[in-house]
Amino acid sequence: MYAYLALVIAVAAWGIHLALRWKQAREFAPELLKARQKSGELPEGINETEFTDLYLRAEGPRRGTYVYSCAAFITLSLAPLSWLFNSVWISVWRLAGEPPVFEVGTLIHTFSFFLAFFGLTVGLLAVAMHRYHTLTPPNLKQVMRTLRETHS
Repeated sequence: MYAYLALVIAVAAWGIHLALRWKQAREFAPELLKARQKSGELPEGINETEFTDLYLRAEGPRRGTYVYSCAAFITLSLAPLSWLFNSVWISVWRLAGEPPVFEVGTLIHTFSFFLAFFGLTVGLLAVAMHRYHTLTPPNLKQVMRTLRETHS
């Protein structure tokens, strides 16, 4: 129980750290816009809100957010999924005549639980990373090039 509580606390701290990184990126965007306008790389007519949105899409900590979302989901769903897995396991075990080799807590049960949870984790990460790479926004150079072309 203490290990699970420590895991939940670690995931919460990770979430706070990630939120601070998003906040820092949001606060840095107007400064970057002013510096790029001052150097002549971007025209003066660009809206700060528009640039901040585009900057966050291009340079925000998206990868960390995707990985964090997966980790938080897996951490918080560990208890309910354990209960569900064990309920199904016990039902099948009883229907099979309660053979002692498949009793809850045996090696085959523990290994099956590990494989099921590991498979769920890998599947979730595969879906998340597919979405991440499918929806990858342009980088900052491309965003600035588009803004220059649009506002000139």
